[in-house]
Amino acid sequence: MRPTVRLTVPVRLAFTAGALLVLASCESATASEPDANEVVRLAVVNTPQFSGLLDSLLPDFERQTGIKVDVYSGNDVYRQARAGQADLVISHYGKKGVERFVMDGFGAWPKIVFANQAVVIGHRSDPAKVRGVTSVAAALGRIADAKAPFVHNDIPGIDYLTEIALESAGQPDRAGWFFDDGHVKAAAILLAEEKKGYVIWGAFPFLRFDSERASSELEILVAEDPSLQRIMAAIAVKPDRVPGVNADGARALVDYLLSPQVQAKIAAFRTPGSDLQLWWPAGRNN
Repeated sequence: MRPTVRLTVPVRLAFTAGALLVLASCESATASEPDANEVVRLAVVNTPQFSGLLDSLLPDFERQTGIKVDVYSGNDVYRQARAGQADLVISHYGKKGVERFVMDGFGAWPKIVFANQAVVIGHRSDPAKVRGVTSVAAALGRIADAKAPFVHNDIPGIDYLTEIALESAGQPDRAGWFFDDGHVKAAAILLAEEKKGYVIWGAFPFLRFDSERASSELEILVAEDPSLQRIMAAIAVKPDRVPGVNADGARALVDYLLSPQVQAKIAAFRTPGSDLQLWWPAGRNN
């Protein structure tokens, strides 16, 4: 028979106090560290975040599901996901890294969730009279006919879009009006302003850049051509390839974004600084 161990009153009190401290610390840790399934980590390219779109959409998702969305915004979203730092990635469908991420088995098949867009930006004097034109090709045709300065924004997506528009316009002679000197992004914008001409860039990068300047003579002139839309896809990270992924949370967020109610909110969203519709619903689940 095992001997009975009797604790003195002071020892019993010390033991009980210690146990209560352990329980209290466990409860405190549980309260401050939500379960992994209560958080979905979203890695997203910059535009949906700094445009304000996500701030307008995510609070309702969190209220409806009880799942908190932890947003990382940057250009290296696929590196973040490969490193186990994301459950869901949203980027432009044509972004470098999308195909490899999916084909290497890290991500599920992309689902188109919304689109933002590029725009034709021009000097407020609008020498080629393109304001309100609904076709990029027609706008470039007018610019070519007027020999008004056009600065080529030499980044891959814009380069491709510009070539399509020029082909649609009948490949006008580029001499004397088309400036292709390797300028990109803000540098292309500033050169177009200096020459009182035109340039193509993403609407939100332009609005953001323009808002940080004391004065500007440029404005968005052409925005309604569907070819200007830049579609974005949501790619769920595969849990069998990346440990610790909250697959259910990622799936719930994608379903929420594609719901008719949220797609309608995307269409109605207007970013500060512009009354143009610059976000478009997916409209591809039909």
